Amino acid sequence: MHTTKQLKSLKNSFIFLETIVSLVVISIIVSIFFKLNYDNRANKKFQTLNELSNKLKKSNYQNMQISQNKLTIFENGIEKKVLVSKITSNQNNIKLTKYELIK
Repeated sequence: MHTTKQLKSLKNSFIFLETIVSLVVISIIVSIFFKLNYDNRANKKFQTLNELSNKLKKSNYQNMQISQNKLTIFENGIEKKVLVSKITSNQNNIKLTKYELIK
């Protein structure tokens, strides 16, 4: 009778250990999946931002909205009016605005 209790105790310990190991393995797999998914979304946003930045540097405003605005600037109490081009882009939830002085 004493050996039966020891075997049941040993079997329960093994089941407990097996459960703990299974939970650890599942948590590792889930965390890797979420990390890969997050990095992929961040990478796509970075690529879009980099592409927009390159277009702005090269003055390639394809697929962007361009409008002309008059801005009033106060410098040392003197009012100056300048004409600027407002270039806006809204791609993949990235909103970007650039102002260029029109000469």
